[in-house]
Formats: sequence, structure tokens, C-alpha cells
Amino acid sequence: MESKDSGRVMKILAVGDIHLGRLPSRIPEDFPCQARELSPEAAWRRTVDLAIGEQVAAVLLAGDVIESEKDFFEGYRALKQGVDRLANAEVQVIAVAGNHDVEVLPRLARALADQPAFTLLGEGGKWHSHRIEASGEQVTICGWSFPRRRVSNSPLAGATLERGADLTLGLLHCDLDQRRSDYAPVMQRELDAAGLDGWLLGHVHKPHELKPDSLCGYLGCLSGMDPGEHGARGPWMLTVAGGFLGQVEQIPIAPLRWERLSVDVGELDDIGEIDEFLLEKMKQHDASLFASGNGPDAVGLRVQFTGQTRFVRELPQKAGELAENASQSEISGRHYFIEHCEALVRPRTDLAELATRNDPLGLLAGKLLLLDQPQADPERQALLKDATASFRSTLNESRWRDIESNDEELLEAQVIERLRRTGTTALQTLWAQRESAG
Repeated sequence: MESKDSGRVMKILAVGDIHLGRLPSRIPEDFPCQARELSPEAAWRRTVDLAIGEQVAAVLLAGDVIESEKDFFEGYRALKQGVDRLANAEVQVIAVAGNHDVEVLPRLARALADQPAFTLLGEGGKWHSHRIEASGEQVTICGWSFPRRRVSNSPLAGATLERGADLTLGLLHCDLDQRRSDYAPVMQRELDAAGLDGWLLGHVHKPHELKPDSLCGYLGCLSGMDPGEHGARGPWMLTVAGGFLGQVEQIPIAPLRWERLSVDVGELDDIGEIDEFLLEKMKQHDASLFASGNGPDAVGLRVQFTGQTRFVRELPQKAGELAENASQSEISGRHYFIEHCEALVRPRTDLAELATRNDPLGLLAGKLLLLDQPQADPERQALLKDATASFRSTLNESRWRDIESNDEELLEAQVIERLRRTGTTALQTLWAQRESAG
């Protein structure tokens, strides 16, 4: 085996929420890849393989390693197998406990007491640090673990963190910029004031775009477990040289990936060819995502038909059939299935022309046109103001937790997307009713 000192670069693999013991949802019963083959445990095994193959110095686990207390035995088995393999390859494992594994991870740590390669930081809600040394580099990891399931105060309140001699990184499971959270609320300014060189966070499953010159954000879940966790998932590879962070790159090795595919059906001339038309779009999407040849074993798709078409009445029914049957196909050796399909199409009629009508169809077309007007347009501003007030009430729902309430630009984009979606669906329904009556 090549020495870890080769190239004088230290490698660290950072892993977000794993949730060992949980299985992904909405996998078709007759799907070639069963849920267990696409589970977080399978993603953890791939992570261990990657860590050993890349000869990393340490694997960092940012909490919620185990789904819950009832998963102790299954989680212990999967975690121990990985830790034993990593230890044999002289790779350290450093973890903090999150709100899901606040009880079970300390128990696992005690069960792994004979395995010095595993370190649990911050047990009991107290900050602890651990030094990693490899390839002539030193990195100190400061970590804090949940002492109980709910923590309504900031872990950094009154805390003084000690920097190491070289690079010092924080490892924390927390709720960033959510003041009234029960899951260790931390404000960005607290992280900035702590004096560390970077922060690796767990809890929110949507990964941030992490960069070496401003390393602070969520690692995301290791593997997407439901359609809401779409996009690339996997651990993050960090390299350290000369006391500084070099590369920070997500390695998308999760066996299951959820994707959203928007298909413009404006070019469709025959509704009977929609299956072949969609399959071709899926192949193009696959080629754009996995051009390097690497990729997941399975992809779950949420498909949305868009554009102007003369099949306004037929496409919603076809979309429903595709979703109900969980239509499957194999592309480039990967197994695809359609988890959800919807038609948000418009008739082949100019919206401006529809807006001249003195009926509900015309009124709705006019509202949709407002969304494309300049920001300064007073009618557009009034529409968004009313819609935003309604939308804010849903921000605490789990499915919207990736939206920061103080990010007005992001919030407005989400409101516009929701208005466009609901408005287009209503327009589609009114047009179909009009066609039926005509």
C-alpha cells in the first residue's frame, strides 16, 4: 500500500446524517434494486470503501449516525463493521451525536471501547477536541454532542473553543439560523465569532455548497431517503496541505439518487408517442448527470410535463398513469423508476390573448402574466405581498426547512414558483373544461 505521507497531503472524509437503520421510501415493490440495497447502510459501506481506497486519515461523522434507539443492534452491526475495516486501514473515526442518536451513539461508543480508532466528541453537551496527524499535517476537530433529544439553547453560548496548532475545524449537529428551534439553534455570527477555520454541520439533509476559503455549512444526508431529498448525495473529501484547506469536494456515491426532470412537451405531435418521448428525455438527462460513467444504482424521478401543447386534456391522465404504475426503465446500467409525474402544461394560446377574456380563464391568465413583469410593477408587488404572507406560515413545516426565513430573495423565488405551479394547474383545468363544453 502506498504510504499516507505520499504527496504530503492529508485527506479527511466528512459525512453528514447517515440514519443507519432507516430504509428509503417509495421504492416500487417489483423494482430490481430492493430498498435494503439502496439504504443508508449501503451508502455507509461505499463510504468506508472510498475512505480506505483514498487512504484518508480520518472519517468525520456529523451526528444522526443512527436513526433511533430501536435501531441499536442494526446500527451497531453496520457501524462496527465499518469502523473495524477503517481501523485496520489506520483510519480514525470521529463523531458527534445528533438529536436522533443522542442515546444510542454514546452506547455504541462504549460498546466500541476496545476500538481506539473510534472517538465520540462532546458527550454530555461539553465541547471536546481531538487532533489528527498524518502526512506531516495536523488538524484539530472541535465537537459537541447532544446531551438530550431537545436542546433549545445554542451550544456555543458561553463556550470558548481552543484552536489547535494548525487547522482547526468544528463538527456540530445543529439548526443554523433558526432562533426558536429545539435542535441546538446556532446563528451564523456565533460560528464566525468562534475563531475556527471552518465548520462541518449536520442536521439539515440538503447540502450546502462548501468551499475551502469559507468552509461553513451542512454536509447533507449521506443518501437521499425520500423524493424531497433530490440531487447529489455523498460524503465530502477535504484535503489539507501546508496547514491550509485545499480541495473540498462532494463525492456522490449514494446508491440511490432522487431527481426532478422537467420535460417540455411542446414538440410532441402524437400523444401516443409520449412514452418514447419521455424515455428519450430521460436518456439525455442521464447522460448529462453521469457523463463520467460513475453514478448510482437507481434513480427515482419526479417528472413534470411543461410547455404549450394541444394535449392539455390528455396529458394529466397520462401523467397519472405513469406515476401509478411507477414506470421503470434501465438506462446506462442504472435502474430508473417514475415516483411521481404531473402535467403543468398550457394550451397553445398566447397568455396575453387569454388575458383579454372577461371570464375566470382571462383573470387567471392575467395573474400569471404578472409573474413575468418587472419587479417594480405595482400589481406584481401586491400579488407577491399577499402570497408571501400566506407562504410564511408554512416555513416551519419540515419540507420547507431548507428555506431561510431571512433570505428574502430565496423566499420570493419560492413564492413565485408556487404561484406559477398552482396557477398553471388551474388554467389547465379551466381550459380542459372549456374544451369539453365546446
